[in-house]
Amino acid sequence: HTHVNPHTFQCGSRFFRVFMMTLIVSNVIAVLVETVPEIDRYVGNQPGNFFDSFEAVSIFFFTLEYGLRVFSARKNLEALYSPWVYCTTFFGIVDFLSTVPWYVEQILLLSGMSESNDTATIFRVFRIFRILQLEDFLVGFRKIDNVFRASRDVLKATGLMAVIIWVGCGALFFIFEQSNPNFRECDASIPLRTKHDTGCYDFESTAACEAHYGDGMCVQSSFSSMPDSLYYVAVFLGGEWGLVDFTWGGRLVCLFLCIVGIALYSIPVGTLFESFGSVIGMDGEEDDEEDDD
Repeated sequence: HTHVNPHTFQCGSRFFRVFMMTLIVSNVIAVLVETVPEIDRYVGNQPGNFFDSFEAVSIFFFTLEYGLRVFSARKNLEALYSPWVYCTTFFGIVDFLSTVPWYVEQILLLSGMSESNDTATIFRVFRIFRILQLEDFLVGFRKIDNVFRASRDVLKATGLMAVIIWVGCGALFFIFEQSNPNFRECDASIPLRTKHDTGCYDFESTAACEAHYGDGMCVQSSFSSMPDSLYYVAVFLGGEWGLVDFTWGGRLVCLFLCIVGIALYSIPVGTLFESFGSVIGMDGEEDDEEDDD
């Protein structure tokens, strides 16, 4: 049997850890730097430029590292000795998503798709997620996955309620505000109000205004569709109110969101902090037991 010097193994492990951390940080910096127009013009946005070459080299090491993690998951207690469990963990998915876009891009290019600046930018921005791969090399980041696992039941329950409130309030806003004249914009030739009730704000609905003046003359700027309403409700649930001139129905929905909706959205945050404290406490107790031994 070949005996491996533990010191040599430790040095090799430390070197690989530092090398991968440096590579991850360098990739994130490269994503930020190549979006600067002056640098992009200097390097040249042609196939095979410095950024493309650096990306190809990085992908080789990221793919190798991901494959080794999947292979060694059978010996990893944190992955429950299962490659599938590792692949479905939060950071296993992060490792996968930070690598696979490059291969998707290459397949699309080989299939004959022309590489435009917008397409290349989309795939390159995916590389920013590699900063999350630092959890594999920093002990503190590894606790994040444990926190999400400890909170998953509460997150599922509150997540379902949050979706119901989000979609429900979005539908109510759409019903109450789709004809709100405060969010109506008309052509400059149309007066805002007239004595004959033919002004922009005089009509009961935007459709009635358009029927009178013609298509495109009156436009509802907000809450014109369900997706538009869902966008605004998502902003409202964060505590920001970019629009306030609501109808009475919309005001009641606002009160509900302030009292119930935002409070419900704060539950997952509190749960995550509580779970994080529990995970830190458990790790501290384990360290104390090891010290006692």
